[in-house]
Amino acid sequence: MTDDLHKLAEERGKVYGDPLQSHTNIGHSWTGLIQQHYGITLDHPIPPELVALMMVTFKAQRSCRAFKPDNYDDLAVYAEFARTFQDPANATF
Repeated sequence: MTDDLHKLAEERGKVYGDPLQSHTNIGHSWTGLIQQHYGITLDHPIPPELVALMMVTFKAQRSCRAFKPDNYDDLAVYAEFARTFQDPANATF
């Protein structure tokens, strides 16, 4: 992760909290919504790395509609979160 993206991740962490905990909580919330909406039961909550990858696609979709540099910064940070959540030995934040 570049220094600028590392600073961005730290800055956002002060507002939103620890990235792993935040993405874990989002996974639990999304799991509940999906189960309720579709009337199904998943065997486990959506894992934090999948949440981060879903956020990457969210930012990519936004970038297709209109250019905003912030979307690309967020996309890179979410991709790094996904990588780190899947392989904590190579954590860069």
